[in-house]
Amino acid sequence: MSEIRYRAFLSYSHRDREVADWLHHELETFRVPARMVGEETKLGPVPARLHPIFKDREELSASGSLGEAITTALERSTALIVVCSPASAASPWVNEEVRTFKAMHGPAHVFAVIAAGEPGHADNECFPPALRFTLDEAGKVTDKPAEPIAADLRPEGDGRRLGKLKIIAGLLGVGLDELVQRDAARRQRRLRYLVAAALAGMAVTSGLAISAVLARDEARDQRNEAQRQRIEADGLVEFMLTDLRKKLEPVGKLDVLDTVGRRALVYYSHQKPSELDADALGRRARALQLVAEVRNLRGDSEGALAAFRQTAATTQELLARHPNDGQRIFDHAQSVFWVGQIAWQRGDLNTGRKFWGEYLTQAQKLVRLDPRNDVWAAELGYANGNLGTLEADDDKPAKALGYFANAERVFQAIRARARDKRDSSYSLAQEIAGEADARRAMLDPAAALADRTREIALYRGLLATDPNDSKAKEGLIVAQYRSAQLQLQMGNAAIAAATAGESLTGVRALLAQDAANHLWQEMAVKAANIRTEALLISGNRPEARAANVWALDNAKKLVASDRTVTDWRTDGLLPARWLQIALSDPAVARGQIAAFNSDFRSPGTKPTEEERFAWVAVDMLDGSNWRSVGNQSKAQLSFARASSRLPTGTPTDARLLAAAKYLSRFEKVSGLPAAAPATASPVRYDVGALLGTRKE
Repeated sequence: MSEIRYRAFLSYSHRDREVADWLHHELETFRVPARMVGEETKLGPVPARLHPIFKDREELSASGSLGEAITTALERSTALIVVCSPASAASPWVNEEVRTFKAMHGPAHVFAVIAAGEPGHADNECFPPALRFTLDEAGKVTDKPAEPIAADLRPEGDGRRLGKLKIIAGLLGVGLDELVQRDAARRQRRLRYLVAAALAGMAVTSGLAISAVLARDEARDQRNEAQRQRIEADGLVEFMLTDLRKKLEPVGKLDVLDTVGRRALVYYSHQKPSELDADALGRRARALQLVAEVRNLRGDSEGALAAFRQTAATTQELLARHPNDGQRIFDHAQSVFWVGQIAWQRGDLNTGRKFWGEYLTQAQKLVRLDPRNDVWAAELGYANGNLGTLEADDDKPAKALGYFANAERVFQAIRARARDKRDSSYSLAQEIAGEADARRAMLDPAAALADRTREIALYRGLLATDPNDSKAKEGLIVAQYRSAQLQLQMGNAAIAAATAGESLTGVRALLAQDAANHLWQEMAVKAANIRTEALLISGNRPEARAANVWALDNAKKLVASDRTVTDWRTDGLLPARWLQIALSDPAVARGQIAAFNSDFRSPGTKPTEEERFAWVAVDMLDGSNWRSVGNQSKAQLSFARASSRLPTGTPTDARLLAAAKYLSRFEKVSGLPAAAPATASPVRYDVGALLGTRKE
């Protein structure tokens, strides 16, 4: 052993043996990309292989002295890899191996691999003390924090493949990006050979199968051959959309899977579900489901819809053969849900309503079969909730409210029976949120606020049980800033500012854990915009300006990170920009208004509430600005333009209703037509304060 020099020493707790065995195998069998071998690095020439890697539980079995063997192995190892978990953090053995290596070689070549736990977590720490802290000159652990180099093997972290490559890059002394790119290129070259062979095989077998199917009325032996070839083709399609998919997705080769999907759709289009046995129908449904999912991942909603329709036809045939089989009903319910989902995503509400209505019908059948089956009962809740969302999108809040109320009753019943109430409580809270949005659209902010209060109580209950429940935290944050909006619409600007501030504090705490989470960034911008608006209307302009600067800066960063996400622009950046105008002095505001009109497109035929109100607000601010300097003609034109942007009839957004009432009063004085009827409502949104004066 004294003659061996090791690339690395692998230190781990016996409880993490599975991870250690996997990592040891991956490192020892990794072949460095040929073009990198021999490159000079700070660690010397890049080797072709990374072996040997010392793994003590196996290599110490023949040693006479455990302590001597460990010390010798550590001394002759170039690097130390520590598999980190709560078990290894508590292991004095692992801690001593880390301490000894750092005392011998220093901390530069110590690599942490997180398998479980959280660094720095009081109850779930994964780093042993000698890894967390530096050593003094005597080799003893101090209380000065260290900064270990770490790879995170967990799915929510780097994942096993990227985590492994991080460690390999450190051992080789090369850049991670270069290694990832070259390793991916090598994997893709191998996969191209596999895909080419598979596609060629599929082309042959599917061609034979189709020919055989078309000749099914010929002699019996030909029918048997057709059946055999069809089974082979089914098997090949299923392989390509399951096992092959697992190999292709990590390297982003969805284009190849899409090619497979096209061939599969052509192949299955020649089959009549009524002429297939149950096994063949099952294979057909599974393959088509996977085709549809791949299409959906690629953003091909048209292709996904076609595949989901074929899936629904297949599960419909299986259901027709077994109409009282709960599993067949459940499978068909999932199929028609997806057809409705894709249609809804594409804005085809009529098709979505048809298939989600069928989803509801199948869910009702399931509940009649077994009223105590909570998995099936949940389908009834989801089906009602989906239809509620669709009707809300179709500007039918009263119908939406009925569906959401039905869904609430379903999840209330499930929650009352459940031992673990987490999932049912969360689902219940989401349906109550739908009711709140429907009541808000019906211009009943007080009732909507009561719903939000019930929703918030559910999230707080979940967090009392599990303070780390991120979904409950997200729900609470959204419910809080939506409550702030309702308070603002009811005329309670100070309460709205405080509530939005609480929401913003909560989402900032989440961002401190993961600053790159785009959902949390979006939530933070929305909460900051609502807080800015509430502070402005309550008269606290200095704090409103500070909140607006933060919101505007973060909205710009979010939009710049991915310009294809239009909601970040219309519901995040747009409100921040009009609030900036509202907070600026008149001379500055005129330039900002011109820039707003240049930077953003005028809202289309069906803008979001935020988008429509942003444009109305900017036009009203422009009119107020011109009127403040005595230019009544330009003021009238701006107010008229704001009026023209309002929806026909009574608006369903409280702020737009308040704007319509304001414009109606102003335009009667100026001789322009009324924007909207001044109907009575509980809405008390202060347009005068928004425009800089409470007396108009």
